[in-house]
Amino acid sequence: MSRPPDDRDRDRDRDPGRTPGTDPTTASKPTEGPTMPDQANELRQLMRVDARVPKAPASNPSPSRRARSLLITSGKGGVGTSNLSLNLAVALGAMGRRVVLIDADAGLANLDLLCGLALDRDLGDALLAGKPLAETIVDGPESIRFLSGVHAARAGDGEVEAARDRLAAELPDIARQTEADFILIDGGSGLAPSGSSLADAVDAVVVVASPEPTALADAQAVVARLRRRPGGGPPIRSVIGQARSSAEAIEALDRLSSACRSFLGAAVRPIGPGFIRFDPKVPLAVRRRRPFLLDAPGCEASRCVKRLARALTAEADTAAGTAPRKGGWLEALVGR
Repeated sequence: MSRPPDDRDRDRDRDPGRTPGTDPTTASKPTEGPTMPDQANELRQLMRVDARVPKAPASNPSPSRRARSLLITSGKGGVGTSNLSLNLAVALGAMGRRVVLIDADAGLANLDLLCGLALDRDLGDALLAGKPLAETIVDGPESIRFLSGVHAARAGDGEVEAARDRLAAELPDIARQTEADFILIDGGSGLAPSGSSLADAVDAVVVVASPEPTALADAQAVVARLRRRPGGGPPIRSVIGQARSSAEAIEALDRLSSACRSFLGAAVRPIGPGFIRFDPKVPLAVRRRRPFLLDAPGCEASRCVKRLARALTAEADTAAGTAPRKGGWLEALVGR
């Protein structure tokens, strides 16, 4: 018994070469482009070739870093300039900042004694040998780098005076080779003419004084000399050392600032709180040839230096645009 023809039989009768159930409008057309397996093979080949081609490094240069350089000096000896330079460098190093400490006290360099270092070379040796000053830098306490100054007992007057000019010229090279965040220069007291040329090479000069009237008068004289430099000299900051109380320190800072503004037209700003309290632990640390910040980290003088270091880092971070953003009132309320 035969079955009736269905649609597939009729399609086969009309076109015997066509597969039943296919669309005649597409079956008769050739396939355009590569098939899916061919496309996958081509992609795999491209990936193999791309992997063999060396890629250029990503163009994402890090922001330029620039060391902040400070010349620390005073008008009168014995006010704590060297102790401030050393312990401020140690405090900054303890905060993770890269610090270079340079002893530029002409002929009277003694920071190596305060550090407890026994060095076989100093800035004077580099001058005599004609070597770059950066090659004379050694490791100091608390990860700081240290460049010892010229001793008058080992060098003549000519070498002593030439040391500061050479230092001023090579300061950018020292900053670049050490990748320093801060360069602190102990300029000693008096600020000789060679020290004035070094002042032109730094970002700011820190004038140290004690609350004594003679020390404040000598500090004012240093500011007057700086103001006579071309362009009015570098920015001037101030620190009062050996203050018996916070009130005494604030009064001395106000007197120095007012006198410089009134008689010299100079703006003298303190660094942070701007003072270091008198502390009997300081001379004890000097006798032990150790920074008092390491010998007595909890003493009053150490706490004062840490405040100065925090103020300097905050200023540097703000200038570099890396200071933490302060939240608004709503953010502060939520964070409580």
